[in-house]
Formats: sequence, C-alpha cells, structure tokens
Amino acid sequence: MRFLKKKIAQANASLAFHQAKRSPQSPPQTKTSLVSLDQSSLKKRRRIPGVSFTPENVRSTKNIAKNFGRAICTFATSHLAYPYLVPICEEYEISIQDFVAYVNNIKNKIDGLHKFRSILMIQKDDSQEVAIYKETFKKIGEIFIKNFSVNWIFSGKVMHKEAHLKFRFKMLRRIRRPELFTYIKKSNRRDRSKSSHL
Repeated sequence: MRFLKKKIAQANASLAFHQAKRSPQSPPQTKTSLVSLDQSSLKKRRRIPGVSFTPENVRSTKNIAKNFGRAICTFATSHLAYPYLVPICEEYEISIQDFVAYVNNIKNKIDGLHKFRSILMIQKDDSQEVAIYKETFKKIGEIFIKNFSVNWIFSGKVMHKEAHLKFRFKMLRRIRRPELFTYIKKSNRRDRSKSSHL
C-alpha cells in the first residue's frame, strides 16, 4: 500500500511541477485529467530488484512437476538408468535406443503439470509403441524418485530443496496413478471448505 501512496505522491508532485512551468495561455488542468494521470501511473508496475510480491510457498511449488519431469528424462537417458532399463526393455520387448530417443523428444516439452501428466497417461489414440514407452517411463520415474531423487535435490540446481523433498512421495503416487495427477498442492479454497465441514 505504501508503494501505491508513494506513486500517487510522485504523480501529484510531477503534475504540480509541470503546472508551475506552464505558460499562462494554457487552460488549467481539470480534475478528470488528474485522475487519468493517477490511473496511468498506477498501471505501470516497476519491479524492485531482489523483491518478489509472490508468496514464498507459491514460488517454492510452482515448478515442481516440471523439475521432476525433466529430471526423470535426464536420468532415463543417462548411464545410471541403464542397469534398470535393460530388464524393463526386455520385458516390453523394446529397444533401449528407441526409448532414449523417445525420452529425448519429450524432455523439452515438459513445461508444467498438465504436460507431464499427459506424458504419463496412456490415451486412447496412443499407438501401442507409445503406450509401452509411457509404461517404461513410469517405471523409470518410480526408480528415480525412490533411489536418486534425494541426491538430485541436494546436489543439483533446485532452488527450493525443502519443497521438492516434501513433495517427493506425492510425485511418486502421481506417477503410479497419473489419472489423479491434477494438482500438486491443495488450494486454500479446498482447505477452507474442508475445515468448514469439520
């Protein structure tokens, strides 16, 4: 609120300065133009370096699905996944090279929760090959979250380590049942409705 008051005060000071400089021939400024000046100055939002207006709990969970999805893709194409991929690919009778090519193709497409969910869920129009790749991806995702995710969280570039660690098992449950993968964190509205029913 104080930023808003400061902007209004700056706009009024600027207006008074320009009125003092104005020649006597120009008509006096009306109240409506003063209001429009205040509104135009309010529309411009100037970002203050190092200050964020988004709450920390929102920022910490914003990219969790994207980060986990891309980390699973990176793991699936690395040499660490090879011992796990061999038996899975033999079970589904697919080539490891083809699966790695599929994962490389989808990695940069994961930009949020819904895209990650669509990569995990088998759709009716998916071919049998894509369905098998999705099942393999789910199994590799489970292995990554169980055995490698803690190391990735603490040694990687993840900023909100505590939030990623906290949501690790929720991500595991969502990978196992992607049809339920509609949100990461319950909204305040849902929390309030639950507390009102109790």
